[in-house]
Amino acid sequence: MSHSSVFHFLAYKRTADGVEARRNYEYDLERFLKHSSTRDFNPDPIGLESFLTSAYHAIEKGLAMEMPRPGFAERHIPLIIAAIVELERGGHACFATRGARGCLQAYVRFHDSHGFPLPAHLEAQLRTFVAEMSGRTLPGGSITLTRKDIEGATDLDYARFVRTRYSVRQFTGESVSPDAIRRAVDLAIKTPRTCNREMRRVYAVYEPNLRDHLLTFQDGNRGFGHKLGAVLIVAADVRELYEIHERNQAWIDGGLFAMSLVYALHAARLGTCMLNWSVDCEQDQLLRKEFNIADHEVIVTFIGVGQLKDTFEVAASPAPSVDDILSVLSVN
Repeated sequence: MSHSSVFHFLAYKRTADGVEARRNYEYDLERFLKHSSTRDFNPDPIGLESFLTSAYHAIEKGLAMEMPRPGFAERHIPLIIAAIVELERGGHACFATRGARGCLQAYVRFHDSHGFPLPAHLEAQLRTFVAEMSGRTLPGGSITLTRKDIEGATDLDYARFVRTRYSVRQFTGESVSPDAIRRAVDLAIKTPRTCNREMRRVYAVYEPNLRDHLLTFQDGNRGFGHKLGAVLIVAADVRELYEIHERNQAWIDGGLFAMSLVYALHAARLGTCMLNWSVDCEQDQLLRKEFNIADHEVIVTFIGVGQLKDTFEVAASPAPSVDDILSVLSVN
């Protein structure tokens, strides 16, 4: 049977024309341009926190190098100090301001301990600012790890752990502890993120009637959604972004976070099922309106979470070989 006859047999129906495709892309584009700082600086404190975090991360990266050079990242220091002052003056002290202050402390310590001079045009301002934090040791800069630390922490059968994680669709129907979800989210926060900016968000629903209502907006939970102990929505805040090449970053950071969250829940012996949010703009708007999800957040995915039965079936989902996936690049 030819390809064309197969499609005819399946009564293939085009799901979108060019006009509809552009309308949905423009829906995402408008959100990115409206809430990120790509066109104009977003005056929301979240936008300033984003700039601050990227700036002080330059110091963190420098301190984590094998041989940092004297005066590295000096162009970021005036911005870091100004952003800290602006945020704290407005009552927006947060992990970003604490991390930035800790980085400045570590920056001065590094130069002093190695006998390096601080950048001359910044020394007085920087030392005065750091001196104001006397007696306060704040997180930031770099930390020391050893190979032994890593070997001890990875003494587990990771292959078995990964290969026993499946999308589960059979659950006991029992509730899931909010504390278990909190612990899993706390672990997932360790997921790498763009320049350390924290754009990931999670919304949790536990109450059965609200859970069932939420799941009416998602097509893919029929037959098991009513037995989930919790439903999570993973989102990402576009206000953290400020360059056009980051236009897809909300989905990337949100997707990485979602996978880490699923592994953390697997480690907690809970069953999970990714429930995708690949919907058109109308469906996205309906969910936002019903559950008051902010326009500046991209909805990345749902995750169904439930208590495992003693024995249950999962989809076999045969996988390709590693050779189908892995290629080694070479220069022509």
